[in-house]
Amino acid sequence: MRVHQGLARLALVGLALALASCGRSGPHATILNMRERELGGPPFPTRIIVNRRYVRIDPDTGTGNYILFDRKRRIIYSVDHSDHTILVIRSHIITLTKPARLRETVKRGHVRGRFKGHKLWSYRLYTNDHQCYYIVAAKGLLPGVVSALKAYADTLAGEQALTAANTPAGLETTCDLADNVFDPDREYAYGFPVRMLDYEANEKVLISYKKDVPVKRSLFTLPAHYVRYSPGEVRNGD
Repeated sequence: MRVHQGLARLALVGLALALASCGRSGPHATILNMRERELGGPPFPTRIIVNRRYVRIDPDTGTGNYILFDRKRRIIYSVDHSDHTILVIRSHIITLTKPARLRETVKRGHVRGRFKGHKLWSYRLYTNDHQCYYIVAAKGLLPGVVSALKAYADTLAGEQALTAANTPAGLETTCDLADNVFDPDREYAYGFPVRMLDYEANEKVLISYKKDVPVKRSLFTLPAHYVRYSPGEVRNGD
């Protein structure tokens, strides 16, 4: 009887430790370390964390601000610590009419070397003969991450379509319309883009990644007392 009671106590202790551990960390994730450069400015590191439920993007610009994408609910949260706000972007059906003359083409080229054993190819993505992207992609690399980032881009496209609908004619470029609204995930069509350069010279480079990393659940928890608002409120001046 004492042996059984001792085993029972050990089992309860083990369960308590397991529950405590679950409280500290969530499901394992893939963590990517990127280098970004915007509009010719200085480069800065960005961390992307992807698990089955969320994508978290942390640009290391000194603010601590981050983006959290709920893959299940298809909602993007942009957290700003400076004014304690959260911009909430929800998925929308795109009703904006695609321009009849929006024509997309692709040119593929060879790239020497491999990335983590994956063959590299270069792609130049054009819209109406304007180069919108130069991409070096590794086919078959991180397909789960590619799927998550596609969903993020598609979710963002609905909001960008609403913005485009309220933008005066001529201010949106053909690259803007193709890349942000009508074909928002085309940069992921050829594998993971280990280097991506858009028409405004914004650059993203994959430096490294690590799979199956234990991460804290708190990384996917939004600040409880921050004020939430929608892009529609900004457009309407509310």
